[in-house]
Amino acid sequence: CLQVHSHKLLWSKLKSPVPISEEILRKKMLHEEILSCVKDMKSSEIQKSIKEGQSVTLRANIHGASDIRWILNGQELDNSEQYKYGVSGNDQTLTIKCVSQREQGIITCQAQTEQGLIRCQFNINVTLKSSDAPYFLVQPRSQNVNEGQNVMFTCEIGGDLSPELEWLKDNTLICVTPNIKLSRSKNLYTLEICEATIADSGKYTVKARNKFGQCSATSSLNVLTLVEEPIQMAIVEQRASTEAAMSMQKSFLASSVNVEASSMQASSYSSSSHSAVGQYSFDSMSATSMSAMMAESVVSMSSSSKTIGMSACSHVKALSIGAKTGETLLAHVSGTPPKIEALPQDVSAEPGKFLTVAGMFSGDPAPSVQWVRSGRTLPNGDERFHVDNTADLSTLMISRVKEDDAGAYTLRLSNDLGSDSATVNVHIRSM
Repeated sequence: CLQVHSHKLLWSKLKSPVPISEEILRKKMLHEEILSCVKDMKSSEIQKSIKEGQSVTLRANIHGASDIRWILNGQELDNSEQYKYGVSGNDQTLTIKCVSQREQGIITCQAQTEQGLIRCQFNINVTLKSSDAPYFLVQPRSQNVNEGQNVMFTCEIGGDLSPELEWLKDNTLICVTPNIKLSRSKNLYTLEICEATIADSGKYTVKARNKFGQCSATSSLNVLTLVEEPIQMAIVEQRASTEAAMSMQKSFLASSVNVEASSMQASSYSSSSHSAVGQYSFDSMSATSMSAMMAESVVSMSSSSKTIGMSACSHVKALSIGAKTGETLLAHVSGTPPKIEALPQDVSAEPGKFLTVAGMFSGDPAPSVQWVRSGRTLPNGDERFHVDNTADLSTLMISRVKEDDAGAYTLRLSNDLGSDSATVNVHIRSM
């Protein structure tokens, strides 16, 4: 009886396979639907590029989500100050307070839904923080000092990152010694030389660099001895010229007196005793009396004597004028032609930023200064360009820099004794 019943039960199951097939089909369709949902979410993978240092919020649109987890490169992130979980409508959010290179990679939002486990992925590319290459706010200035004086070269450098900085003399790295000190206060850098000597004269260069670029500036130091030989020579030459002129003036005056004395003797030759007295008076009279005598004789002298006296006086005047002219020329030659002491060869800036280029110069008299680009003198009507000149420094300033501002800029100097020029190349970095 039991055997017959079991056979009947087995036969009934074999005769009704439909409910079993439908259950299997339903589970299969549900599984495919879940896979399709997960696949659709993965196919909408989001690419994001974020700058280092920024704050960012990621949003994953998952309906009916529960058991939320955020995962960075396979490691779950805890809900914290740096990584803050949140919900905004149907969006699951993750706010990263300060993005760093650690967040580079795949960040996944994983949640349970009625359809099963859902994942939304973000492919994060962290770019370096936007920054500038170092640039000069204030460049070191060239100096002329007396031997034994202290010297300070100072510069101020801008840029987002603290640059590596070095000082060089005549392209040789400067090290700290008992008479050389290097110091820094925030963005202000100083080179100090105590009790400078002639050996300290030369070209001093400061270089600053970071991972975005570099800048450099050169200035000169001229240490003077307390007694300047060229000035002594000029004084000696001036004195010699003056003494020579005075000697020749006295010689011509004496010749004029002799001529007039002869004329007087010829006119009064008939009285020998009178002539002898006159001769004695002439020989014994002082220089003042001689001048008075010459003035009186000019009135009564013959036409030929007048001609000789006037010629002599004219010659003396010419010598006097020549001496004065020589002094004037000597004073004029004592100036110096213009010279560009320091100007960077290359500078760079980003579009939209402010750019300054400063050039140190010397010259006596003070030279005229021009900044020229492509044959045109700046600012050339462009309000973005401004030129500021002092006695020994010319600064070219460009606001809201454009890519078209790249190129060669020439600083030109001129005065009565000569001219000088130098060129700086401006580079505009692309964003």
